[in-house]
Amino acid sequence: MSYNCNHISDTKLPGQFVKGGIKPMMAMIEVTNRCNMACPICYSGAEQAAADISLEKIRIYLEQLLDLTETPIPLQISGGEPSLRDDLPEIIALAKQIGYRNIELITNGLVISKSPSFLNRCKNAGLTAVYLQFDGLKSETTRRIRGRDMTRTRQLAVAAIRDVGLCCTLAVVVTRGINESEIGQIVNFSLANLDVVRAINFQSAARFTGRFGIGENYQGYSLEELLALIEAEIGVPAETFYSEHLGNPSCNAMSPVFIVDGKLEPLFKYIDRKDLIGFLGENRRDILLATFAGKKKFFFRHLLNPGAWKLFAKAAPIFGNNPYNMLKRNHLLLFAKSFMEKESLDPQRMRECCYAITGEAGIFSFCAYNNLHRFTEFYADRRHLADHRRYS
Repeated sequence: MSYNCNHISDTKLPGQFVKGGIKPMMAMIEVTNRCNMACPICYSGAEQAAADISLEKIRIYLEQLLDLTETPIPLQISGGEPSLRDDLPEIIALAKQIGYRNIELITNGLVISKSPSFLNRCKNAGLTAVYLQFDGLKSETTRRIRGRDMTRTRQLAVAAIRDVGLCCTLAVVVTRGINESEIGQIVNFSLANLDVVRAINFQSAARFTGRFGIGENYQGYSLEELLALIEAEIGVPAETFYSEHLGNPSCNAMSPVFIVDGKLEPLFKYIDRKDLIGFLGENRRDILLATFAGKKKFFFRHLLNPGAWKLFAKAAPIFGNNPYNMLKRNHLLLFAKSFMEKESLDPQRMRECCYAITGEAGIFSFCAYNNLHRFTEFYADRRHLADHRRYS
């Protein structure tokens, strides 16, 4: 490990991950602030002017993350728009060389929809998945949230992902008063493209320190509100989304949904929270990270045991009497995510955060970074430390 942590503050800042504390389950690295769009909603305030991060700094940021987590965790490459970097395949190859096995590209889809060959180069370098911006299927929706009609681009991007043999998660920024009614349409689109779409992440729009042009009085969704909305739109009960195993229960929730006779069957309709926590046991972090290896590998590594088979028996309406039917059933992972805005920052939620961003000054909770530290040279200028007492 060539990373030298001497440049990082020895004072723990609000929302900062440190060795010996809670480890994140997933992390993001931003490799550029350039973008080919000017979305009314942009948590990073991406623009054309900023210089790209050098490969050497990217190596440092990735190594400091691995030094913290000790084992590789899923990594998302973001920006700006990372596909604007011609050397993106080299960045992906670098992450793979350092030890990251699950590498996901966060993208608006513009470049990959026009150049599937570029996406294929990324795949050959080690890219394993795409996290595709997907706020709705109506032109008016994308115009209001993204500033332009992205409907055709999104469909071409999904086709490109299919053509190169990758899978994707659809990232839906649920924006109050704009796209809530399209949740069902997005799920139907996913079901029609299950060979490519493996998950949907419904995340509440949030006013961070970037750009937010929806209105000063906008209010995002709490996790409870978001789950109630999803239930109303697609009929998957809110209580079948579990959050105890994904950081703070006010931040994230997940529901694995299987398709049985054309209907959505949530796994957690049959397996309760006590069953799940009992199955995960003390090894929950390693088991959860193992799910990124794919359904087949996870099945043979963690589900061929008497305890797991008891859970399969409880979910007989989905799998029948044969646990191996899990490998045959089509499924879709549904996620819900509620971000904290500055006035609602909760120290407990920041301490229990499972989603990190790694960069110049260290590794931070995503919400803490975007509310408190983005656009500030806080690793050189310590004036912001007055906030430490408030948020720690």
